[in-house]
Amino acid sequence: MRTAIAGSLMACSRSLLAFGPADDFWNTEPPDKWTPDQIQELTSKSPWARPVTAQVKGNSPLSNAGTGRGGRRSMGTTTTGRGAGASSGSDSPKFNGVVRWASAKPIRLALKLQFPPSLADHFVISVSDLPIVSGHGSEDSSSGGAADSYDGLKAQTSLQVKGQEAIQPGVIEPDKNETSTLYFGFLPQLVQLEGDKTVTFATTMSPLSVKVKFELKQMKFQGELAI
Repeated sequence: MRTAIAGSLMACSRSLLAFGPADDFWNTEPPDKWTPDQIQELTSKSPWARPVTAQVKGNSPLSNAGTGRGGRRSMGTTTTGRGAGASSGSDSPKFNGVVRWASAKPIRLALKLQFPPSLADHFVISVSDLPIVSGHGSEDSSSGGAADSYDGLKAQTSLQVKGQEAIQPGVIEPDKNETSTLYFGFLPQLVQLEGDKTVTFATTMSPLSVKVKFELKQMKFQGELAI
């Protein structure tokens, strides 16, 4: 009997390792049955969503970000439940945000996302609830037209598959409906996403730096890689 029980426990352990935690509801329940709590989990802490905490160092315009002062574009506190916004600290404010692989089907279904045409056919990473200091809305006096206000941010942002060269986003767009979110678009032709590789997204939104890792082997939705 002891042998039989031990064999059953080992089989159960192997099953859990093979198929993942029992609460991976996105692979067992249809999207229209997902509860608000499940959607919150999927979009805040899951294979496609990574919570981040950033703290302002030293003197910075962002030290007043929580009061609406400072940078020309601020991704501050929201009331949507997608991020915690700014929190006070003894030395400097901390910002709790979330980085999502927004173009992945489960994220798009959960948040009912509709991207602007400029992000069509891109891998899209979103950053929410972190402040940005940029020259948003600046004019390029030499050409007489509006300059791409996110050129500097593009240069400070990358997506890198382990073993491959890092690439920069070709497009950065704000979410028109969720003002605390920026979308970073990367061309799929420039990266090879396959196997059990790790993909690192990094960006520096002065004076904050963010780096998160996504594990491709975990990003399975209904049996297929969801990116």
